[in-house]
Amino acid sequence: MSLIPQILKSLKTLPPFPLVAQRALRLLNQAEVSIQELVEIVKFDPAITANILRISNSAYFGLRREIHSLHQALLLLGTQELLKIIVASGATRVFCKPTPGYFTERLGLWRHSVSCALMADLLARELSHPEQTTCFTAGLLHDIGKVVLSLYVEQKFNEIMEAVENRGMSFLRAEKEVLGLDHAQLGGEMARLWDFPDRLRLVINLHHLDQPEAFADDLVLLVYLADLLTLMFGQDLGTDGMAYEGFPEVLRHFHLRERDLDKILLKFGNQWQEAQVFFGLLGTSDGVQRAHRG
Repeated sequence: MSLIPQILKSLKTLPPFPLVAQRALRLLNQAEVSIQELVEIVKFDPAITANILRISNSAYFGLRREIHSLHQALLLLGTQELLKIIVASGATRVFCKPTPGYFTERLGLWRHSVSCALMADLLARELSHPEQTTCFTAGLLHDIGKVVLSLYVEQKFNEIMEAVENRGMSFLRAEKEVLGLDHAQLGGEMARLWDFPDRLRLVINLHHLDQPEAFADDLVLLVYLADLLTLMFGQDLGTDGMAYEGFPEVLRHFHLRERDLDKILLKFGNQWQEAQVFFGLLGTSDGVQRAHRG
């Protein structure tokens, strides 16, 4: 029996997406964002302000002088980098919860989301994509549906794995068959409830390329590729085998070759250690005990 009504009912108790991050998301599509606009967004949230200063002073940015104020951080890093930090600071509150249906490590989903955001950022730079901040943010938020669906996946895990192992389904298809919907669809609904920009909601909903319209949007294709490259870098693909359908087509779309991917993966490896400090991931287990699924 479909669990859709029960799952959708659980969204009624969903806490709001952090207001500061939500306001920052609305600035992603603006051509010009003033320093004062960003200061006005974050100045009344002391936790995010403190996080901005901590992250700005991390090895990830490699600045030669210590940053002591929001104005100083904005001047030295620029508005686009600060938008990333604001969104990531807010998203931490949502993602840093156990998702046992997908990972046994407490921060498994956050670790994967951060990895995908960084990979999407590298791809955007490599491809000179005009929406680099949006690429980073879409990579960070693409799996947000797992925050809610994890509980139901855990409850029905054996049924889902029976479909994967005995009937040859991808984890995503099995998830949808057993539960009635998959994490991408649920993530799209969460993005609607949280009033995310339409473009982000589209990426979240289509990031597995399981609908024809997914191939018509560069941002969707880039996040799909970032997701896959992140798994190729070091996380076990697991029995779901992440849908490879569309991978060659996406490479051709972006005119990427194997050596281009090798270069991007090398850059990612060089940045990952600093990025873990940036996102507060050091001090947690590096291993993902249950493979990433879907």
